[in-house]
Amino acid sequence: MKDYVIGNGVVADGLGTFLDPGAVVVKDGRIVAVKPLDEVSTDDGEWIDVGGRLILPGLINMHHHFYSQFASGISPHGDCEGFIDVLQDMWWPLDAAMDRDAVYWSGLCGAMDSLCHGVTAVFDHHASMNFVEGALDVLSQGIDAVGIKAALCLEMSDRLGKDRIDSQFEENLRFWSANRASSKRRGMLGLHANFTLSDQSMAYIGRERPGDMAIHVHCGEGRMDYDYCFERGFKGPVDRLDSFGLLSSSSLLIHCIHISNDDYRIIREKSPGVVTNPESNANNRVGAMDRSGIGPFLLGTDGMSGDMVASLRSAFLLDRKADSLWEGLAAAFFSNRYDYVRKFFPDVRGFELGSAADIAVLDYVPLTPISNENLLGHLIFGAKGGKAFMTMVDGEILWREGRFSNPDLADMYMEARKVVQGFHRRFYSSPWTSKLSESPREFSVE
Repeated sequence: MKDYVIGNGVVADGLGTFLDPGAVVVKDGRIVAVKPLDEVSTDDGEWIDVGGRLILPGLINMHHHFYSQFASGISPHGDCEGFIDVLQDMWWPLDAAMDRDAVYWSGLCGAMDSLCHGVTAVFDHHASMNFVEGALDVLSQGIDAVGIKAALCLEMSDRLGKDRIDSQFEENLRFWSANRASSKRRGMLGLHANFTLSDQSMAYIGRERPGDMAIHVHCGEGRMDYDYCFERGFKGPVDRLDSFGLLSSSSLLIHCIHISNDDYRIIREKSPGVVTNPESNANNRVGAMDRSGIGPFLLGTDGMSGDMVASLRSAFLLDRKADSLWEGLAAAFFSNRYDYVRKFFPDVRGFELGSAADIAVLDYVPLTPISNENLLGHLIFGAKGGKAFMTMVDGEILWREGRFSNPDLADMYMEARKVVQGFHRRFYSSPWTSKLSESPREFSVE
């Protein structure tokens, strides 16, 4: 493995480290020094001049759906007037059409998209209702071809019948057990949402789940999730999860928009990871998370893209009412993610010496003065989004100056396009679609 000196750029981690110009020294896949540029030795490793660009710790997407890579250009089976229509006419037929090949190639293409945006780790929430057994291994193989880190889970739901729950749970448990010691892959327990899981299924999950197996669940994304829980005697979506013994500080609760005061209290007491996805919220017209009641939160993309800088920008532009907006976003993008991610990937610690060398060099050269205090402003209004200049994972350069280091990936991407054609045909002819056309718009798992 090569040693590197990545320098002549603005080195910043959002935690106080700020060097302009500075350099990061990488040896044996680890960060061994962060120095002012004039202290760098040519003996430290291969010199990479980034030309004044931003050198950041690798970006982390706290909630993604790699299978959404195949959604571009698809027309939903209806007008999608409300959130339940979006699910029934778009996402549920889409995940029902996922087969083995589609899962593999969506994982590969999703990881490629993430990597070229400077993302080195992703928490992915997968769904393929008609391909369950072995699905997470296949997804992982696609990601392996690219090289990023990922925590994976399979969505559990009663929406195609309660008889599916056992196999969905077993797939999550098997993958979680097999990857407990992995430095690049971890498992979680995926749940779709409260409103597609009956009390019977929730009790089963609560009873069978190992205590240290963290859940990853959409929580209070739409109003129907809150209503479903309240009508069954719970105080809200978070309370229902907690009532079945599913919450811990390692849980990932996604959205948390339509939740109660009791839910906020439980979040403060249990301190789960709470992830907001501003672009997805706007796209689905579900509202925005009340950050003032949540406390520390995290950022994801919810399948909209692999671009975390764009998600940060959207979080700022779409919710200007929140108190301490600037400080909260800075923490979400930097310190909060480090605190949460180390529970799954202990070596991912930003620019801390000895940590895994996961590095993103954004393709942005600041024109105006930059400091630790205005770093977030440069990310939101300067970098904005777009491709990274370079991305490194565990000391390996996987993306640099518009090219993947693995020369096969360009050809593999073209192969994926062929798979997508068959996938789109299945989407439009899905049995799920004909079932929907004959069913009422209300959904129930009872």
